[in-house]
Amino acid sequence: MNRRQILLPLFLLCAGALSHETSHAAERVILYGDDDYAPYSFVEGGKFKGIYVDMLKLAAKRLAPHFTIELQPRPWKRGLSDLELGLSFGLFPPGLKKERNYIQPYSVPLYRETVVLFCNEDIMKTPRRVFPADFAGLTVGVNAGFLLSERLAEAARTGTVVLQQAKGNDTNLKKLALKRIDCYASDRAAALYSAKHLHMDTRAATPLREAVELSGEDTYIGYSASNNPAYKAAFIEEMNAAITAIRHSGEAARIEASYR
Repeated sequence: MNRRQILLPLFLLCAGALSHETSHAAERVILYGDDDYAPYSFVEGGKFKGIYVDMLKLAAKRLAPHFTIELQPRPWKRGLSDLELGLSFGLFPPGLKKERNYIQPYSVPLYRETVVLFCNEDIMKTPRRVFPADFAGLTVGVNAGFLLSERLAEAARTGTVVLQQAKGNDTNLKKLALKRIDCYASDRAAALYSAKHLHMDTRAATPLREAVELSGEDTYIGYSASNNPAYKAAFIEEMNAAITAIRHSGEAARIEASYR
């Protein structure tokens, strides 16, 4: 057997091993996100963007080359349904809900969303620090279909405050600025983002004045309990480490500030 005959099998063996290693170098992982949840995850001008999207893009860089991550928008109800049926691997950003037993596990917290009460300037002339006692008799605007904080819901049930529903942030912000409602209950980041991008007339263009925090909820990547690829445990471990590093480094705070 000549040298060429010896080297050729060795070359083919090495090439085959290299090909096998390359084909398994990166797992492709798709994470779906709410497509209409500004400023957290939303589609604008055909681009998927938002606080969570930007955070997870940074995390994706940390997980390379082991994983190639694609972030794709999806209507929220469909996203939850696909997760429950095992048609998708991961979805962001659900809160921790015991009734969603089809999510297992949750990631470490991505962010803490906070519901606050913004009030117009006349209302804030009187010091108001304790909810609901300092807000008795006021009319509070809320978004139609919005899941209220329990403290606000209870104040409405007892008649301490009056709730007035309207469709979306923009309408409620205009009503607040024009003093058609006394206060507005909203996610802090969502209200600030809407106010920044809202083209209002001069009478409505007043800065938001935060009165009190009503509630807060951590958000996560939720993983399907019935979608269990071989890489699931490794991916979750690495993603959790990346999210933690991004939050501790201050990068998450800078991303959040960029959407104000």
